[in-house]
Amino acid sequence: MNKLLPPNSTKFEMNFEAAFARVSNVEINIRSFNDPMNAPVEVLPWLAWERSVDVWNKNWSDAQKRQVIKTSLYNHSIKGTVESLEVALNSLGFPVIVQEWFNMVPAGKPYTFKLYIQTSQDSVSVTDYKELLKVVRAYKNLRSHLVDTTVMLESPSNLQVNAMTQAGHESEFVKSAGGLHLDGTWALDGTKKLNGVDM
Repeated sequence: MNKLLPPNSTKFEMNFEAAFARVSNVEINIRSFNDPMNAPVEVLPWLAWERSVDVWNKNWSDAQKRQVIKTSLYNHSIKGTVESLEVALNSLGFPVIVQEWFNMVPAGKPYTFKLYIQTSQDSVSVTDYKELLKVVRAYKNLRSHLVDTTVMLESPSNLQVNAMTQAGHESEFVKSAGGLHLDGTWALDGTKKLNGVDM
């Protein structure tokens, strides 16, 4: 190994050079550090800080952390809108529908909104609900207020629709006894008349 230190180097300088000579052997893929979907798990909190993630929980799953970081820059560009609220909650795994006061039937109080959480689980846990409220406070506009939260439980199933139609006409002719006139009398000669007019 070639040394660049002069012969009169101190012991500290020589030890420093020996320690850092091995640094080049450490494999670090620097390009993946800025990509939230491929960055090492240890880097995610720093990446979240860099991207100004407003709500962060170290107990989230890696997939949730990565998705929150990925959507952070876009979410800051639309912060305070309904779409921002939906994107932020969807990135945590809460598919939601936001209904603003003017879309309610009957119309709600001005500047209020409701959340409809779509889930396939039995319920939303208390900790999930607290996280949801933190995100709502961080991404909603300041004038709007949450008035109601509804959990919509989805159960996937295969719908089968079967249909059958049957059409037909069944007639049976037996020896005729004559025609029936509207006056209630039978003509036994076999002629058919309607109000005295031959048919």
